[in-house]
Amino acid sequence: MKISSFIALAILIFFLAGCTAVRVNAPESYAVDNVLSVNVRSFGAKGDGKTDDTPAFLAAIAQAHAGDGVIIVPRGEYRISQPLKLDKLTLTGSGSRAWPADIDALPAIIPMHRDGPAFILGAGSLLRGIDITYRWKKEPTNGPAAILITGIGVVIKDIRIRTAWNGIVSDGEHNVGRFNIENVFMVSIRNIGVGITGAWDVPRLHNIEIWNTNRKLRGFKKGTGFLLGKNDLIRLTDCFVHGMHYGYRFEDKFEGSKIKGGSWGVMNGCSTDYCTTGMFFHGRHTMSISGGLFWDHSESLVVDGKEARIRLTGSELKSNGAPTVRINSCANTVISGCYLLRPMERFTNPAVLLRGGKVVLGSNVIESHGPGVVVESGVRSAAITGNVIETPEGQPAIIDHRGAKSAIVIEANAITTTRKQPATKITK
Repeated sequence: MKISSFIALAILIFFLAGCTAVRVNAPESYAVDNVLSVNVRSFGAKGDGKTDDTPAFLAAIAQAHAGDGVIIVPRGEYRISQPLKLDKLTLTGSGSRAWPADIDALPAIIPMHRDGPAFILGAGSLLRGIDITYRWKKEPTNGPAAILITGIGVVIKDIRIRTAWNGIVSDGEHNVGRFNIENVFMVSIRNIGVGITGAWDVPRLHNIEIWNTNRKLRGFKKGTGFLLGKNDLIRLTDCFVHGMHYGYRFEDKFEGSKIKGGSWGVMNGCSTDYCTTGMFFHGRHTMSISGGLFWDHSESLVVDGKEARIRLTGSELKSNGAPTVRINSCANTVISGCYLLRPMERFTNPAVLLRGGKVVLGSNVIESHGPGVVVESGVRSAAITGNVIETPEGQPAIIDHRGAKSAIVIEANAITTTRKQPATKITK
């Protein structure tokens, strides 16, 4: 046989082998690279913003589960009337589309029910490229989460959530460790943006933005951007909260949760703006925080836990009507290399208020329109050294009210005073 015939035969065999690798389990499904793709439109989903598309989604999920496939959601508005549960499944918007709030490029899920989440994600589930938008007839006083996590190894990415009561939360009962949540944009969340407890181990939260642009909404008065409970080596990177009551709130116990205990982990490059309180630690939490920027109405950092261990470095903290840093109690808190600013002239709060615990305050720049640092009698021990402290005329840099048994070292601080500028007299 000629060489050309061998080549032609080889090409034919290769083509036929490739064709046999493509399997079709049902007319509504197709396989690409041996992964079964199940399109919700093939099961009758309209995506017109009027039809209840729940039956189509449930059928697609069942088909994907039977064939170990991926659920595909094209662009459109899909109303649903009950939670969609994924267990070891992937549901994704079709194609690569932008996920930020300012662009309507994602397929949208419109939950019509209020007795459960839009999605329940079991172990090994992936949700990607979806918008979830709630439309309330009146301002809510309670509600479900948009996404509820119930198992380990969940991936959530490239998601937008708008006007939900809660954004993404764990169930407070099961281990939800090793999740990866990234590229999430939340708008006008009423209660909790991200609420996680029971993550063992190394869960990751990256590039999550939580915005409340309307301070009349409940979020500004009572809402929380990130609510974190018992989590082992949790990693928060490049996250941001705007206009919530709490930016990052750490609690030992959640309401309705069976899991108790504190988080330990890291926060890198995280920020707040226009929140009432930037970071709040209540209970047994061990966190290392670096490279953040926290501009808040009241305190930027509050530590209130006898067993809390907090490290803060290389960050900028600014508050208006309250101390920038308030340490009520702690096992130890170390603040170094930070810019601590309390700028509003009509308030006389100090920049740093130390009420208890063991504290190191070193190599910071502290600027305040009240006192720089106030040490109260409950502080067990403290080293306040190497800081640059600037206060107005008549305001002391450091007020030391240490207790009789307190061990306090205050030395090598550079103290400067700003003079009040005389009022400018305008003559005609």
